[in-house]
Amino acid sequence: MNRKASVLLAFALLFVSASAGARGGIEAGYLNSNYNFKSDERADYSLNGFYVGVTQDVKLFAGFHIQPGLYYSYLTDKDRKEVLAFSLNGDLTDHYLSLPIMLRYQFGLPFMKIYVFGGPTLSVGLVSKQKYTVTGEFMGAMQNGNLTYDYYTGKLDLEALDVPADGDNPYESMTPDYRYKRFDVQLGAGVGIELFKFLEVKVGYDWGLLDRFAGDFDELRRNQFYASVGLRF
Repeated sequence: MNRKASVLLAFALLFVSASAGARGGIEAGYLNSNYNFKSDERADYSLNGFYVGVTQDVKLFAGFHIQPGLYYSYLTDKDRKEVLAFSLNGDLTDHYLSLPIMLRYQFGLPFMKIYVFGGPTLSVGLVSKQKYTVTGEFMGAMQNGNLTYDYYTGKLDLEALDVPADGDNPYESMTPDYRYKRFDVQLGAGVGIELFKFLEVKVGYDWGLLDRFAGDFDELRRNQFYASVGLRF
């Protein structure tokens, strides 16, 4: 496992174990992430998906609570384009492990609470890959294979595609010219409702604080919107 992922997981286990006497919970919801570049050389894009996770609710004083959690997120988007004489059909998928640490303030009636929350989320990218099915004519023969690009390592894998022994690899022009950094810190806020002391519905937004572009001459930040339903025990 990546060293940063191990550190993140260790922090998550520490928070969960430290709050063992608090109210536990599970939640799942919709997630939309926007990847925004600073320069105009690369197009911004967004991915849709879901997240699931566990949380702990620790009461501090008055209406204040702290809620650490551990989430797994899956994001994806379809892509279709024409490059040279090839047709490309594929998808981009991202997988994350995240540790939100939210401060929450709630108020309302005994059977219904309205709350606001905010705080940082630490996350590490587990997998980020662009995969295409490539069809077209090259070197006098029809090509039909798969191309996979890893955004963290920059590695390009080709399956059942002919590559010339001498000369340029034509498939390199079909992949991005940049890589990601795995680690991210976001700062977010949101609102929610707790019903009957066990059902929670919330929406929130996180702003990316770290540059995730692995290189010079550009910056990349990931912001995200989410809406979820949770159960508190």
